[in-house]
Amino acid sequence: MVKNQSTSDSNYFYVMFCLFLLIVFLGFAPSFYLKFLVTEQPYYPKGLPLPYIFHGVVLTIWYVFLVIQSGWIRFEKISIHRKMGWFGAFWAVFVVSSTLWVISIFPGRMEQLAADLGQTVDEVEPGLYFILWLDLFMSILFVAFAGLGIKNRNKPEIHKRLMLYSGLVFLFAATGRIGGILGYLLGMEIGLAVSVLLLFGLSVSLPVYDYRKKSSVMPVSWICFGLYWLATLLSFLIGNSEWGVALMVGVFGGS
Repeated sequence: MVKNQSTSDSNYFYVMFCLFLLIVFLGFAPSFYLKFLVTEQPYYPKGLPLPYIFHGVVLTIWYVFLVIQSGWIRFEKISIHRKMGWFGAFWAVFVVSSTLWVISIFPGRMEQLAADLGQTVDEVEPGLYFILWLDLFMSILFVAFAGLGIKNRNKPEIHKRLMLYSGLVFLFAATGRIGGILGYLLGMEIGLAVSVLLLFGLSVSLPVYDYRKKSSVMPVSWICFGLYWLATLLSFLIGNSEWGVALMVGVFGGS
């Protein structure tokens, strides 16, 4: 039986969600999934804090869910896909909640770690406030993309693009760790560059895919791409501004 065009197109989204899951695994294998194989854990000498474990489990289930959901479409199990969609709507609440929980304890944890190591917070985590702002902006985008994706569940072309970006928004932590691992192995300061290149490649793949398949880019794809990078840029600018730092210190504590 020859698959219709929309089923064939779904291969892209299935492959992308599988790639998202792989990136998450590779990025967090040393500190989470395969932590038992790594003897030296400078950031977690006493084990992972409960919020980190909860957040890790919740995000893992979310990425597995996205793979499974796109798989049902790829293999033409539309009715199962629709039934499981309600689980996704329910689980998205845990994704946001666990992220905010981790954000709330992150500054305090970095201060404690710096004290234990006899270093400053800037030495331990030089981009602390950028990361906090990035987490907040990406949490907002997650709510927007996932919420609008669910709302547009009867408009497949819009729905699947929004859900793709609901998975992309939280990948920065994993790509950052992959960049750090590669930098460590190669003895080079390439962590940030690797992370940015990975994220740009993943995010731009949707407009490129649209253009190749449709000879034009869908507005929703441009909107997702633009909002994603606008949020990233704003996080960097605000996170490195005096008032942005002061606001975070006032909300979450720190120095």
